[in-house]
Amino acid sequence: MTNNHIFATNSYNKQISNMKKLFLLAIPAILMSCGPKEYSIKGTTQESAEGKQVYLKNNDGETIDSCVVAHNAFNFSGKVKDQTIYSICIDETEAPIFVQNGTSIIADMTEEPAKITDNGGLNDEFATLGNKVIEAGNDMNAKATKLLGEGKTYTEVRDSMADDIEALYDIYKNAIKANKDNIMGAQILGMVAGEFYTTLEELDSVIAEVKYATAIKEISTYREGLEAAETTKEGKKFVDFTGQAMDGTASKLSDYVGKGKYVLVDFWASWCGPCRGEIPNLIELQNKLGGEKFTVLGVNVWDDEAKFKSALESEGITYPQIFIPRDNPDNATQLYGINGIPQIILFAPDGTIVKRNLRGEEMKNFVSEQVK
Repeated sequence: MTNNHIFATNSYNKQISNMKKLFLLAIPAILMSCGPKEYSIKGTTQESAEGKQVYLKNNDGETIDSCVVAHNAFNFSGKVKDQTIYSICIDETEAPIFVQNGTSIIADMTEEPAKITDNGGLNDEFATLGNKVIEAGNDMNAKATKLLGEGKTYTEVRDSMADDIEALYDIYKNAIKANKDNIMGAQILGMVAGEFYTTLEELDSVIAEVKYATAIKEISTYREGLEAAETTKEGKKFVDFTGQAMDGTASKLSDYVGKGKYVLVDFWASWCGPCRGEIPNLIELQNKLGGEKFTVLGVNVWDDEAKFKSALESEGITYPQIFIPRDNPDNATQLYGINGIPQIILFAPDGTIVKRNLRGEEMKNFVSEQVK
């Protein structure tokens, strides 16, 4: 924010220069400060939080300040060099907030999620955006539920709702554009970049327009993923990684890929609806083409091992699997620049990446033609 200068001494008339010296000496030192005003955060909590520690953390998870809840309330204040994002943390509850000097923020932690207000500032604008997204999301969920109830597949539902999805994206895109010069615009970009900026060129063009984009960790991480995707794009040789076979022993991608047959690799998780929607297509391809020339390989990511194994049984999956634990040193999704699943990739017999982002009927037709 712009510094507030209490006095512009050059404006004093020369005829009262002597009086000016006496006047300035009488002003308390604090009023002479040209520094920014403090921000303040006043919070209220549920009774169960009484006596608990509250942490104020920066975007890297580092603790900036802390205090103890007293009478269901807590307070923070301080100064920042520039607009930034902090989080208020109590136990497992975390509330992100936009902070800039001179802002008075009210954090109501009695609600879930927490209600953050700042008298018409960025936090209020962000809450308004959230309400718009929730409203649009509720309408889309209702429409998707109706279509699924009518017997439509996940692929058919996705295709029929293309306009609804684009309208939701426009809410975010317009918000980024309107807030490109403040930290809120960068935060929104970090939330949705992976949905509609799918190449380095596209992402870098919007990063150049959004002032605080480089301050958002999620944007940097996503950009690194796009760089990884560039090294694993169609026409490149596969990048190996290690996970676990069904018996818990080590299993590598190279145990299957580059061994003289086409391999259709499905990165998926048990909790992912669209992933489960593609499984019948994968089973059909395995039953139709599986053998010396072709196999499907599942790579389970971002999942719980017990739920993964349960999904194998309930879906009737018999083709081989590699399970990637959350703490796995070889992060398969990062190596392939994967930010969303399902991600289904066809590898040629020599390990060359033939095609990424395969789905539905297009996938079945394409794979069948390649293997034949």
